[in-house]
Amino acid sequence: MKKIISILSCGLIFSFTSLYAEVIKVGLEPFPPLITEEGKGFSVKMLRAMEKISDIRFKIKIMPYNRAKMELKKGKQDLIGHTPYQLETKEFYVYAQELNWSINAPLDIYSMDKGNLHPDKFKTLKKIGTPRGNEGFFSEVYGIPIDQFYSSGDIGSLLKMMKKGRIDIFLFERASTMTKIQEIGIKNVFYRNIDIIPASFGVRKDKQGTELKRKLDVLIKKVDQQQIFYEHLKYSNLPKSGIVYVP
Repeated sequence: MKKIISILSCGLIFSFTSLYAEVIKVGLEPFPPLITEEGKGFSVKMLRAMEKISDIRFKIKIMPYNRAKMELKKGKQDLIGHTPYQLETKEFYVYAQELNWSINAPLDIYSMDKGNLHPDKFKTLKKIGTPRGNEGFFSEVYGIPIDQFYSSGDIGSLLKMMKKGRIDIFLFERASTMTKIQEIGIKNVFYRNIDIIPASFGVRKDKQGTELKRKLDVLIKKVDQQQIFYEHLKYSNLPKSGIVYVP
């Protein structure tokens, strides 16, 4: 009898906690291994760890980055990611701000033709693939005309297009790109690092967003990031250029 009462009490406490939890709507772009298409990954693991030490609950939806930004602007999402920390477009910072947190993500260019990776050549190529929503940022930061980008597709479909020669190079973050190349099994893909992009999360630039930022900035310092991101960090130690390893 005591055991049944104990179980019922735990259930009531859980229901009460869930009922009064602050639900944060989150829009995330697939960025494996940090964020996967299934709504998992190391960054999601960090958010779940933050839930355990707070009254916050994250309601996560996976979506393209451009949609996440638009929904944040319209108030349909409270938190989006990953953003390029302090490097987004000027228009973005009119309505958004970022958490005081980031994790480094090497930015590489990839091609089946090693010659396309030359520093003096890759910016002149007419077919540069990158996931939808990232072309504006890359265009502004690296001075590449936006009409040279091809962004109609996700990481996997764009890499398959590169293999078939339909785009010249692929430009994106290292860990997410390499894991997808290995998953698909595309061999003899050359890569070269061009930058290190700090990945972060964005909230709205209003009273509600600023209060959420304050809460999350405190919580994020309380979780064990070294343990959570251990596997991701190994990609940062790879050579700056080479051929993507495919088992």
